[in-house]
Amino acid sequence: MHEPMDTESEDAMNKPLASLGAAAAGALAMYYLDPDLGARRRALLADLVSSGLPGERRALGRGRLARRLPLHVSAADPRRDAELRDRIQMALDRMVSHPRALHVAVEEGVVRLSGRLLASERDGVLAQVQRMPGVHKLVNATTAHDDPQDLALAREPVPLAAANR
Repeated sequence: MHEPMDTESEDAMNKPLASLGAAAAGALAMYYLDPDLGARRRALLADLVSSGLPGERRALGRGRLARRLPLHVSAADPRRDAELRDRIQMALDRMVSHPRALHVAVEEGVVRLSGRLLASERDGVLAQVQRMPGVHKLVNATTAHDDPQDLALAREPVPLAAANR
């Protein structure tokens, strides 16, 4: 019927598989423990594990994880708003030629951008800020200027009442 295999031929078959498994484990460790991008990759993996696969629906009211889900939306976290404001301000420092002429205010994910901006930069800036993670709504209260000297002369952002006119 079936002859038992000797251990030598069995080891010869398992050795390449073991080497392949060790190489895959090493590559995976390098991918997630990378000093530059590893923290971001681990955070994305943690989000994926905690929220489930995209498009997956969870049945509420069943199981251990369902009890951990909040039943209501909690009040806004001011730290989150402050972090979002800081991220937007840092991005503006790279996107516009006069970032100090702009003012960013965030409340519950609603971003209010006011101040002076070059007309050539306005559309791109608004589109990029709108796409930033955490921005639920963008309120544009900026004024566009064609001449960069108009922005350089104004040190303070446009007052909120003047921006709404």
